[in-house]
Amino acid sequence: MMPRTYEAPMPTEWVNIYTWLGLQYAIQFKNSGQLNAMTEIAPSKLSEYEMGRLNSLRSWIYDKRRKALKDRLKIAEKSETKILSENQKILFEE
Repeated sequence: MMPRTYEAPMPTEWVNIYTWLGLQYAIQFKNSGQLNAMTEIAPSKLSEYEMGRLNSLRSWIYDKRRKALKDRLKIAEKSETKILSENQKILFEE
């Protein structure tokens, strides 16, 4: 997400989501320096709209990860099938 922040200013709801996630990360991993900085700038709670946007983002990321995994499995399956067919040719040529 960091490259997106360099591209153009982010809308307020995404800034709140981004900083709130940073706060959650700092809390989870107990990074005191980051936690002190994040508590000053991050909202303590997201609005319902922002939570909806965050859940949509989570769903989108999950779908993209599943699609990428399926694509990798298809490629691996095709290469495995190709290797098996080549091995079969070698067996029958001798």
